[in-house]
Amino acid sequence: MKLTVLLSIGVAICLVACERNNSLSGYRFDRGTFPEIVTNLGDVNSVEDDYNSTVPAFGDVMPLVFSSKRGGRSDFNFVRESINYSFDRSSGKFSVDNKPYGGLDILQEQAPIGLAVNAANSSANELGPYMLSYDRDLIKDGYNRHYAEYFMLFASDRTGNLDIYLTHNFQQNPTGTSGSSSTNKPFVEPIRVPFLNSSADDAYPTFDKDFRTIYFTSNRAGSFDVYKASLPVLKPTELHTGLSVLTDVPIERVAGLSSGADDKCPFILNDMLVFTSNRAGGFGGYDLYYSKWNGDGWSEPVNFGPSINTASDEYRPILTGTDSYTNQLMIFSSNRPGGKGGFDLYMVGVAK
Repeated sequence: MKLTVLLSIGVAICLVACERNNSLSGYRFDRGTFPEIVTNLGDVNSVEDDYNSTVPAFGDVMPLVFSSKRGGRSDFNFVRESINYSFDRSSGKFSVDNKPYGGLDILQEQAPIGLAVNAANSSANELGPYMLSYDRDLIKDGYNRHYAEYFMLFASDRTGNLDIYLTHNFQQNPTGTSGSSSTNKPFVEPIRVPFLNSSADDAYPTFDKDFRTIYFTSNRAGSFDVYKASLPVLKPTELHTGLSVLTDVPIERVAGLSSGADDKCPFILNDMLVFTSNRAGGFGGYDLYYSKWNGDGWSEPVNFGPSINTASDEYRPILTGTDSYTNQLMIFSSNRPGGKGGFDLYMVGVAK
């Protein structure tokens, strides 16, 4: 089945707010809007379990890294797929497929992401990838000095329980877009991040917007809760070496995000945190929740409601998007009926 989603019925309702009579551009819409209808990612999925994704910030062409059992595996390994989305500012139609049209520069910049997958995978389970681009997410100096260089956190149970690891292809002497082939930037062997790990399961790390705090999930106190580690000041160019040697880092359970049930998979974009929980009051199984940063702490978690959650499990939400869209894109996994098999990846537009 070819993955091409053209959503016009229902989507038009959520596009009304962004329609304008723009005499300068000639378009009906100033900005795009991600459809607020949950949509299966189609050909990205397999008949096996596909979940736990990450997307480095790329705009309309997204390299998706996620955990999968495809190929008949008994364990989860990372795989890499690409999706491309677009919004027609004249017709108001949104489309997405897995055949990105990006030019050579995009292909070159994204090429090392496959090397990250190869470096991280083992004969154990690899879960909860979290990948950042040095140029686009961490340094953002506008000069592309660290072109095609990435930092990735993930969890693996290769030593028994789930521990958090990092890998990267940071180059100490940056050369920019024209000075070094992206294929000459291999990733290092995964390195444990000791201060985040315990004798229990620790997984799903994510930075806050200032890169001063790492949030993650752990069952070190029994059930899975959301924890945070408050970091000392580290430059973005020090993360790949600094995190693995830190000691005495304050770590605390985030009471406002945790419950007596299992609270997992935190992910932060700007002032919004999303996660999954099987706490009471949901629609069945694991549901997706969000919380907003108010300057002093996180607001009371809110269930995304029945338009997103079902009686099945909704798992590992992530957020992405650009200023050219009125809302942001949430990608998550679910084992709801109607998918290809097991857990599939889905997308939906949610408010910023």
